[in-house]
Amino acid sequence: MKNGHILALIKQKVGILILVGVLVAALSFLFLVVTEKNFKVSTDFLVVQDQTESQDFYSLSRSAEYISGILSESVYSELFVDEVVKVGEVNEEFLPFDRKKRLKEWSNIINVTRNAQVGIISIETFSNDPKEALRISESIANVMTTKNYLFRGKVGLDVRVLSGPIAEKNPDINKIISVAVGGFLLGFLISLAWVYYRQVGNGGTTQVSNKEYKESLEYLDE
Repeated sequence: MKNGHILALIKQKVGILILVGVLVAALSFLFLVVTEKNFKVSTDFLVVQDQTESQDFYSLSRSAEYISGILSESVYSELFVDEVVKVGEVNEEFLPFDRKKRLKEWSNIINVTRNAQVGIISIETFSNDPKEALRISESIANVMTTKNYLFRGKVGLDVRVLSGPIAEKNPDINKIISVAVGGFLLGFLISLAWVYYRQVGNGGTTQVSNKEYKESLEYLDE
């Protein structure tokens, strides 16, 4: 099919394409609201390593990057979960007792991101209860700042709370917009592929008026 016919086909079916896009966007939004926890608490940590005489700035930054990576992954570990419970701010029963289910549920409660270049670790805690989310976040901060030696060996460093805990409703507006726009584009492209297959790939013929075809050619020539 020529480009002019394709553009004319899109113009002819634009109503259906937009409708499907809106429908998928709505379903994506509904799925997000149903599956996401209602509240989120965010805390940023700064990993600061002590400099020795044998270390230059480059090796120090590389070492801090490596250690922050270890700490970020350690947050998802069973040892870290046990230390969070030992703080005493949360009830041990907030997670399943089965080890596999326990770690899976924990990974759904928290989200860890890091800026390796500057040694910043950001941890988000999710819950339907704002007080519980705050208690979990505070317990995580306690382990990160006072018991980080359990996860990084004999390295002279300090983990400090850079900002937080900051509580807010979840999902936030940026995430909602991203999911809605992504859903719309996905629905639009899927419906476009379906229309193309029906009209061309399946041996069909394209019902396009001469006026629409000429307008499409003029658009391509611009």
